[in-house]
Amino acid sequence: MSYGLTSAGFVPKTLAVIREEINDSLKVAFGVSLDVSDLSALGQFVAIFAEREALLWELIEAIVSSQDPDSATDTLLDALAVLTGTTRRPADSSAVTMTLTGTPTTAVSAGSKASVVIAGDVFSTVNDATIAATAAWAISTAYALGDRVTNASRVYQCITAGTSAGSGGPTTTSSDETDNTAHWRYLGEGTGDVDAIAVADNTGPIAAASGSLTVIETPVSGWNSVVNVLDAAPGADVETDEDLRVRREVELADAGNTTADAIRATLLDVADVTAVKLYVNDTDAAAVLDGVSVAAHSIDALVQGGTDQDIWNALLVTVGAGIATNGTEVGTAEDSEGNAVTFRFNRPTAVDIYVDVELGYDAAAYPADGDAQIKAAIVARGNARGLGYDAVASVISSWCFDVSGINDVTLIEIGTAPAPGASTTIAISGRQIAVYDTSRITVVSTPGTP
Repeated sequence: MSYGLTSAGFVPKTLAVIREEINDSLKVAFGVSLDVSDLSALGQFVAIFAEREALLWELIEAIVSSQDPDSATDTLLDALAVLTGTTRRPADSSAVTMTLTGTPTTAVSAGSKASVVIAGDVFSTVNDATIAATAAWAISTAYALGDRVTNASRVYQCITAGTSAGSGGPTTTSSDETDNTAHWRYLGEGTGDVDAIAVADNTGPIAAASGSLTVIETPVSGWNSVVNVLDAAPGADVETDEDLRVRREVELADAGNTTADAIRATLLDVADVTAVKLYVNDTDAAAVLDGVSVAAHSIDALVQGGTDQDIWNALLVTVGAGIATNGTEVGTAEDSEGNAVTFRFNRPTAVDIYVDVELGYDAAAYPADGDAQIKAAIVARGNARGLGYDAVASVISSWCFDVSGINDVTLIEIGTAPAPGASTTIAISGRQIAVYDTSRITVVSTPGTP
């Protein structure tokens, strides 16, 4: 058998082969009766040197494999990928909007920390924030979804639009307090509030479901409470070798195809971009594409995620000269000669989906936090679907079975406002994205017999 570099690739010698070859050479030199058995002194020497030679063969094999994208790993794969313009995506931290409540004018500096109850994951604020006075609750007043008020030295957010009562107002720590036709969610103690962006101290998909980020880790006088109204946007672990290989091959293939494919691939490679849809009008007149007028000989990039500047920079390096861009997000990127070039793109319209679920479960198999797991499963599945996917009750129902112990989903209602009350499919256009959040999902579970 041939070893080393062959027409079939590199073939290394194994430890067994090396040892057999040394034994054969010794017997040729000193006679076939030479004792080279495993327990003999000479056999022990042979084993030691055979192992060292085998390690050299393994090293050579690793060097050869490092030149093959299908075999290279870790930094060796990084070096190969970067030759063709693909870099491994680094680990990223989860991000969340924290609502800080307390005494108005209280300053909370960047780097202030809060943690998720039970799990203990810590998030730190990105910028300085100052708690501002919250409007006082008023009688017989029409409140819109998201409005905030202070009453009884507490801060509340409207979760169902309506008109407040003639007296009283919200006073409890309930997540759903009825106030005539309006409903309120308790946010925290105090007469003021401010929203602050925070990121997890550790990278990776750190979870912080709505209402779970409630522990202040760095107390500040006047900062009384903290909560996250919405779920944290999950971070990511460092890109795996397998994912890097696949993305490298996709980018190489796209580079050799049409301009549209190349633009799409470049935008998808922008940090934190999760979805891209490209509309191309190659005619001599403006055309309406999926409900939006796109100028002649121009492209309209619909991009979910990523920063505006990173997207403008990506358009600079991939959109051909003379091709116009379309959209409401307008900015500039600097070319190699220092000129500011204007680019445009669009963002998808987010459609908030509300879900009410009723189900029966087997108490022996259903987790203690099963309701929370169902909410998390719906959010994970729904938000992974991307642009243009309708919200379908039967599909959402199937996601509930990701959690063990469910006997049956007896009711599922969906809508774009609280208390949906119907199972009608919510149509999502190609320029929209359905957005799921645990704060907009209710689960009523009942034990039963499987």
